[in-house]
Amino acid sequence: MGSGGREQRVVELAALLPREVEHVFVAFDGDTAILARMPADVKFTIEPPPVAQGLLGRLRAIRAVIRRLHADLVLTYNWGAIEWAMAARFRKLCPVVHHEDGFGKEEAQRQLRRRVLARRLVLSRAGGVIVPSRHLHAIASREWRLREPPLVYLPNGVDCVRYAPRTGTRPAGPVVFVAVGYLRKEKNQALAIEAFARARCNSAARLRVVGDGPELGAIKALARARGVSDRVDFAGMVTDTSPEYRGCDVFLNSSSTEQMPLSLLEAMATGLPVVATDVGDVRAMVDPCNADWIVPPDDPDALGRAMDAAFDDPRARVERGAANRVRAQREYDRERCYRRYCDLYLATARGTPR
Repeated sequence: MGSGGREQRVVELAALLPREVEHVFVAFDGDTAILARMPADVKFTIEPPPVAQGLLGRLRAIRAVIRRLHADLVLTYNWGAIEWAMAARFRKLCPVVHHEDGFGKEEAQRQLRRRVLARRLVLSRAGGVIVPSRHLHAIASREWRLREPPLVYLPNGVDCVRYAPRTGTRPAGPVVFVAVGYLRKEKNQALAIEAFARARCNSAARLRVVGDGPELGAIKALARARGVSDRVDFAGMVTDTSPEYRGCDVFLNSSSTEQMPLSLLEAMATGLPVVATDVGDVRAMVDPCNADWIVPPDDPDALGRAMDAAFDDPRARVERGAANRVRAQREYDRERCYRRYCDLYLATARGTPR
């Protein structure tokens, strides 16, 4: 429950659900920073993760927590929570809706066999398995052999009012690329630094990195080693990122593995053009006119060339940004997208057919 896009979605969904719903959060790493953003009228508590030895011991401990809480629905997120889905569905203790938002570095290129088998066994019994990208839907269908239902594609949504474009004339100054996200290995912000260092435009442009995380020190060290630290700004963790997008010119996403990044939706809603790696649904998310600035992952030269192309063509930046804004409003409006999540949660908790 740190401060990433998935966690922000959890908060936004809690705010949309009826106020009689009570939420209990279990953070395996103890990080509950995102809950500071929870609306004051949403009822929630934090439950420490149970501690037990061995798989059977953990499953028994998890089932004891579910019983004690008299839970009506268990929501699980990614591989790390698979044991909760397993415990809840054994003897049909409690219905489960599982969310799979993507993979860690260890599964970025290839699925681990034992995890594939576990997902097949456990998730086929879930009340719902939500994936936010077509790419992940294909994996779940092909590799995990899930059918609809329980498998369902529900894209992420974005608040197009909050993330509105800046008004007025762009202030004078250098072109600014902005990278937003939690700084962990799979987000590969080191690639953004390396691409910026190789880009011809780096002497006249700036790169702004918004976010915090375990890779921050290494990324700063790389910027110094590549001689661009004086042109890279590290904003740290920012609660409201909307001004960050409005203050910049191009959104930069350098992830090695991704599905449907919320930061990309926020940038699109703000009217920014996008330079990004071609992972998950990224290419399908942006407007088709922006597609030639989407490049192969883990290729700093290709990413640097795309940055140069964006830098060199201010008219294309404006046109592509405007097209991305229209696409975000039409396809990914938060109220419409997240209402489908809420409907699935409530129907599954009540045991009503979908």
